[in-house]
Amino acid sequence: MAKEKQKYKDFIEHEPEVVRFLNPKDTELANKHIRIIKALREKHMTVKEIHDLYFDEDTNKHTYTIKTIYRYLEILEEANLVIISGHRLTKGNRLPEKLYARTANIFFKSQEEKTSPEAIKKRDDMIRKIYEILSEVDDTSMIDYQEFEEIIIKKLDLELKYIREVIEKVPDNKKLSEIFSGSDIGSVNYLNEFSADLLLIIKHPELMEKIQKIYKK
Repeated sequence: MAKEKQKYKDFIEHEPEVVRFLNPKDTELANKHIRIIKALREKHMTVKEIHDLYFDEDTNKHTYTIKTIYRYLEILEEANLVIISGHRLTKGNRLPEKLYARTANIFFKSQEEKTSPEAIKKRDDMIRKIYEILSEVDDTSMIDYQEFEEIIIKKLDLELKYIREVIEKVPDNKKLSEIFSGSDIGSVNYLNEFSADLLLIIKHPELMEKIQKIYKK
């Protein structure tokens, strides 16, 4: 006979900010504990729920002990990436459980953070592959690779610039805060990228003209 699902009530005392800019050390720490960071983007969670993120169905065991999860949360709290956001009262349980949340719905790299060598290598590899794809899907000859690479890097740099401009306006703009707070992370990324693309087209027609001439006539 299936057990009756436990009934509980959550009391939320702290909601995440909309945006927080992370320094390189914070970014590294967030990436190290990305499973927790991603899960807390969706909802407030207890330690047990976070512990269950690391349950391995193949071995029928948790990858880490609950003591380890407590230690991870302490580290993330000290770095101001995670906060105790409230507590949960469960029927039949006298003791309340702490609830955890991110300090912000959106984490974004700080202005001074430099692109890592790994990210640059990945970008360069992507540009090379895009050049080869475009070469294969059209019979028309393309401009030389170096010129193509310069155009695409300029495009990527401008897109990042406009994404940052959008994000930086979010905390102080009520309408933007409502839009981004109510969007899941996939929608946030889509909104950022699409807005940046449109701003790029509007503000840099000269670059668009160069892109249009990637194929030789």
